[in-house]
Amino acid sequence: MHVSRGVHIDEIAEALPTRAAMLSRLFLAQSSIRVSRTDAGVLQALAAGPCRVTFLAAREGVTQPAITVLVNRMVARGWVRRESDPLDGRVVLVALTDSGREIWERLRREYRALLHEEMANLPDADVEVLARATEILDYLVDRLREQARSLGSSAQDA
Repeated sequence: MHVSRGVHIDEIAEALPTRAAMLSRLFLAQSSIRVSRTDAGVLQALAAGPCRVTFLAAREGVTQPAITVLVNRMVARGWVRRESDPLDGRVVLVALTDSGREIWERLRREYRALLHEEMANLPDADVEVLARATEILDYLVDRLREQARSLGSSAQDA
């Protein structure tokens, strides 16, 4: 029986977020570093450079008060610091400390090691499929980010 493209897209749309979340949960449960998925997301965002609290909240899909509590906890752990925006002294940015960058790098190493260990058992063809799937996911993420930016600028224009 032939399954239609629409059915495949529906199945992927339903399964993808669940599988991605499950992969993150399983990894974090095995990690030597006790962090939540939101903690890991904030560390990842800050690894690219300092960010505003509002950006972090939007990126992680949580409220600004919730991300502020998380940032405060990370400050207490010595992983992040608050600093003034060099372009606008009224704006406060959150940045990784050296300790925070070490934690992020350790998380990345552990994640890569876990996946290397598991994917070593996959046939080469499956590894190629996953590599291509990653490229496609990057494309979809870029498209969705562009849509979100367009919606954000449309809402600001209204």
